Amino acid sequence: MTVFLRTAGALLLILAGAGGGFAAAARIGTQQRQCHTFARLLAYLAELLEAQALAGPELLARAARCPAFSACCPAGTAALSALRPPDCLPDALCREIAETLAAAEESPRLTACAALRRLAALCEAEADELAARAHDARRLWPRLGGCLGVLAAILLW
Repeated sequence: MTVFLRTAGALLLILAGAGGGFAAAARIGTQQRQCHTFARLLAYLAELLEAQALAGPELLARAARCPAFSACCPAGTAALSALRPPDCLPDALCREIAETLAAAEESPRLTACAALRRLAALCEAEADELAARAHDARRLWPRLGGCLGVLAAILLW
């Protein structure tokens, strides 16, 4: 009976380690999707502003109606500077986004469109980096977690 319990415990440690690896890899995948969605929001705002001369609140109200952007652009957002980038973006990029969005509110329409497109490209580049990290993490971290589970099982046996 003791051998059975130890074996079951060892298997649980291995599975828990692998599950932790899957969870960590999934977290990076979620960050990548958030970053990509924010980049799409900025590109959508640039396209909308280019096609129609809308004021900031009208522009953001239209974006808030799109289900894909509801997390990035909550209803009631009145100014571009009120948009908050995802937490997964580097601090320097978040500051640049905040400064550029604040400046775009006071800029002519074409200048604001160009600024929004540039920010969208920067966010998309960051999303691509996160996608590569997520791919590597999906391949490596579950295995690493499983190995740590084996090590813990050996040490506790």
